Amino acid sequence: MPRRSKRIKTATQSGGRFGNLPRSIVVHMLKYFDIYEVARLQRFVCREFRDAGQERIHERGGRKLLEEGMAFLMGTGHQIIDQDRSELLFGASGGAGCRLDALSDKMEEDNLSDEDKKKILKDLKEIATTSPYHWVDYYIGEWYNNGWGGEEKKKHAVVWWNKAINGGNAQAMVNLAFAYSNGNFGLTQSWTKANQLWALAADKGHAHARYNLGNSYRNGRGDLAIDFNRCVELWDQSAKQGDVKSQYNLSDLYRDGSLDNENGNPMTIPVNYPLHFKWALAAANQDHIGGQAYTAECYEKGWGVEPNVESAFEWLMKAAEQEDDEAQYFIGRDYEDGRGRDIDLIQALFWFRKAAAQGYQAAMEAVERLA
Repeated sequence: MPRRSKRIKTATQSGGRFGNLPRSIVVHMLKYFDIYEVARLQRFVCREFRDAGQERIHERGGRKLLEEGMAFLMGTGHQIIDQDRSELLFGASGGAGCRLDALSDKMEEDNLSDEDKKKILKDLKEIATTSPYHWVDYYIGEWYNNGWGGEEKKKHAVVWWNKAINGGNAQAMVNLAFAYSNGNFGLTQSWTKANQLWALAADKGHAHARYNLGNSYRNGRGDLAIDFNRCVELWDQSAKQGDVKSQYNLSDLYRDGSLDNENGNPMTIPVNYPLHFKWALAAANQDHIGGQAYTAECYEKGWGVEPNVESAFEWLMKAAEQEDDEAQYFIGRDYEDGRGRDIDLIQALFWFRKAAAQGYQAAMEAVERLA
């Protein structure tokens, strides 16, 4: 083993082929090395390699935090959706040196100038060139999808999302699936291709991909036959991850059943009030208007829960406060009839008028009756 002074000199002096390369190129080369090998070897080589190795490790740590934040934001990788946790991870990602975190935040700002937008694309492409990363490809696709390069260049979003998909990016799979389902960006509309992409993302544990693939099984879209059992399986997985659309749609399905009982056969998915209430309440707790209205109905009628007119009123009020016209009308009815609250004709008229202003016919008639 060389003496300590010799080792220090070797670790700090510049020289050799790495010493003649720009830092960005050295970092780019290091992407082909296992990160643990970089950490082990960097102290034995020139300063440029050592410092570039530190930069690679630092940025990779930031990228790992970004990936975890995305998983909690979008429900990828089988994660349960958690907005607050995702924000904490994004903040830690930027602090750990992930340049993409700052650029993705910049893209969400209002009133960006054309120069700002061009600078964002330039910086994204610089990262894509020197340190390839599938989330960078995804965001370049989003840049074009936003129309910042002009309507005629929106098709470039497909190119970059495909690059991201090649890197395993589940959100790019979902975006491209939507493009195929709607025939956007010059693509030929195809439910079959959309289903294939949603299936790939669903296998990666993407909550909303599971929801959309479940919809395709429910409605028999593209190459898929109607399959209520597979639909429920996918929605159940997604709902457990916290996807509010899956929660509400499961509740809706269990409320009425699958309604496929022709010729006297039983429904594939029978009415199940306990599960109807379970998923309605889950959606209601995420401020879903339909979930709140269903939860109120369950408390009123005793579907899957003990009847409770006060709880029914409280959940219906939450929907009414979100400007749901039907909920506003029935809140007016509750005040008029004294259900869950004392009779209060002033409040009844107030809520009838709010529903009437949105064109709810029964509320208009109620206003004429009480005014």
